[in-house]
Amino acid sequence: ILLSKKTMAYAKSLPLLSRALRRYGSVQSLTNGQSLSNVTTRWPATTPSTCRVHSLWLANGFQKSSISTTAPRSVVGWIQDKMANRAKAKKEAKLIDQIALMANSPTWTLKMFAAEIDETLSSWTTKIPGAGRTKEIQAAKASQTVVNAMVEHLGAKVSAGDLSKLDRKQKLKLVIACEKPMDELNSVINSFRQMEIMHRILRFRKENGIALPTDEEGLKMAMQQDGMKVMTKEEKQEMREAYSKRATAGKG
Repeated sequence: ILLSKKTMAYAKSLPLLSRALRRYGSVQSLTNGQSLSNVTTRWPATTPSTCRVHSLWLANGFQKSSISTTAPRSVVGWIQDKMANRAKAKKEAKLIDQIALMANSPTWTLKMFAAEIDETLSSWTTKIPGAGRTKEIQAAKASQTVVNAMVEHLGAKVSAGDLSKLDRKQKLKLVIACEKPMDELNSVINSFRQMEIMHRILRFRKENGIALPTDEEGLKMAMQQDGMKVMTKEEKQEMREAYSKRATAGKG
């Protein structure tokens, strides 16, 4: 079916209209504030032979050339999302590597604990401007200072059991060496002991053919299921006392 001359004229004008829309950014600038519906109703009525061309253009040509009134997504926001996704994937991969390392290591020493802290601080996320000011990074830097002093004064092969035997005089020497308060030293020691218990849990699972966890939720589950199996009597007693203190503080 041959198209009418008017329809052909409309078709030829489409590129011009498309360019005008892109140039001025909206239909309103082309219609002096009139709505699109007012403009289209003034066009000559189409015949049955041309109505399909008209409707196809409205459905395809105009929609493709018109500019959305929705604000475009910020490029900065897009970059931040991409970086956040990369950071999440990197964190998940790092956790899996750490679980494998702990499960395959016969012992967990102070030097290995220090290496984990160093790895955290040298990761690419700490190189982003402003990231070094986050609480997590600042806490890791403080822990690094304490652990480095412990490695220097106590040795790289010191275990969590060795640290639990430190008396107050030995701790005071470490406090002076790292220039940190006693509370911070005790916090680092407790973190190392907790990590060493997790090491024992992962070793227990590997030696008994139990599946290793692959995420943080899995680690929590492993602690609940196998923690009591690998902890010493002293550690169990300490855990009960700590739980009792938290319960009492909660009631108060």
